[in-house]
Amino acid sequence: MTSWSIDPQGVSTVLTNVETAATDLSVALDGILTAQEELIYGAGSLGGVPAAVQALIESEQSRLQNIGYRVNAGTLGASTAAIAYLQGDEEMAATAQAAAATSALSGNMSAIGAERVAAQ
Repeated sequence: MTSWSIDPQGVSTVLTNVETAATDLSVALDGILTAQEELIYGAGSLGGVPAAVQALIESEQSRLQNIGYRVNAGTLGASTAAIAYLQGDEEMAATAQAAAATSALSGNMSAIGAERVAAQ
């Protein structure tokens, strides 16, 4: 990449949209857990159905957690990179972008500087 061109308002709009979508996803996932509880209660003699649903949810737990890592890392990384760019520090912006990629895999947001971003 030879140069940066960041529209601060565009970044803000995208991050707001991502936050809204992440909240919607979280609500939907909470709804699945509520539905599972209701299924267990209402299944009665269909004991195998709730167990199968629970096994499905457990099998997807890691994948859902990884999605959360990527959403958090992406939003924190984009925010940190945009702040650094606006402050005139392109090297710091590139570092934040690279840290976001690493954090997306591990879920550890400290490499992005989450504490510093939250304080801005």
